[in-house]
Amino acid sequence: MPSILDSILEVNSDQLLAPGIDAKTLRNSLGAVLLGSLICCFLTGIVSMQSAMYWRIYPKDMGRIKATVAIVWGVDFVHAFMACAANWTYLIENFGNLDVSTHITWSVAVTVALTALNTFLVQAFFAHRIHTLSRGMWWITAPITILAFLRLFAALVSTAEMIRLRSYPAFVDQFAWVFTVGLSLGAVVDILIAIGLCYFLRRGRTGFSSMDRIIDSITLYTVENGLLTSVTTVISLICWVTMPHNLIFLGLHFAISKLYANSFLATLNARKALMTRSQGSSDRGGDHALPVLFPDSYRSRGVFSRYGAANTGVDPVGTKVQINVEKTIQCDNEGEPSDHATSDLNPTDDEDVAKISRG
Repeated sequence: MPSILDSILEVNSDQLLAPGIDAKTLRNSLGAVLLGSLICCFLTGIVSMQSAMYWRIYPKDMGRIKATVAIVWGVDFVHAFMACAANWTYLIENFGNLDVSTHITWSVAVTVALTALNTFLVQAFFAHRIHTLSRGMWWITAPITILAFLRLFAALVSTAEMIRLRSYPAFVDQFAWVFTVGLSLGAVVDILIAIGLCYFLRRGRTGFSSMDRIIDSITLYTVENGLLTSVTTVISLICWVTMPHNLIFLGLHFAISKLYANSFLATLNARKALMTRSQGSSDRGGDHALPVLFPDSYRSRGVFSRYGAANTGVDPVGTKVQINVEKTIQCDNEGEPSDHATSDLNPTDDEDVAKISRG
């Protein structure tokens, strides 16, 4: 007499599934959500580490920069919590309910809005960098900001409709185009930001080898960050358009918010390393911000004299066989480099540095 276990094993697994749902679709849906959540939590740990590093290294940053960092970290943490809540609903509360893969939980809907919010904050930050480097060319930064806002609006509409419909098939039939527009705008804004930053950085090259190397490093860094976020967004968009009846796109979508947050925080935290490289062999490394991408990130912490930093006590003395050119930049209260940076030994080089500082 066959045992009960043998009888269960003889049952075709597809017969246990609800109509219209096969085992492959179930794996691609709930499996993608689980894997995406694990990656999401891993990246959240990196965001938290980057945030802690920022607060430790830059305690005197401007208030608005600190507030943006706090908001980005808070939104990212809540996003990770919502992703974990979605897994609890799908895999624990509805264990054995095979229809749950077509159900939109409120936590999943909220992650869409939180991803869009972090995306908007980071894109607005980089749009402000372009505005500074372009010397206030609003007709360049305004379209980027408008497109970023439209991406946020599309995500909020998608969130509201997901909560109302609570069904992936219904959402795909009625509002798939809204979600598609949102992801498309996000990728377009990333590309525009990368192009804008690279153009104005390259335009600031002066032939001064040390500063040109810094500009090359920042340009490469900008391309890498923009490429990472835009490629992830495009892949998520492709999965959404080609496979709207599973949740692979959602697993990728979980990571988008984390990549934007890490890009933003890594950009802020890279300032000290870039500034140290720009100072060469100077012992004052880390005492003020690099005035290329971040001209308004620091409040003034002292006025630099013509021969050295007044607050450091460093006496810049040249040797008998080598002339050391000491470059000084005077900053105002907002951390903006002034136009009258001078040098006693080589005024031409200082004019080039001031030009790069002004973007």
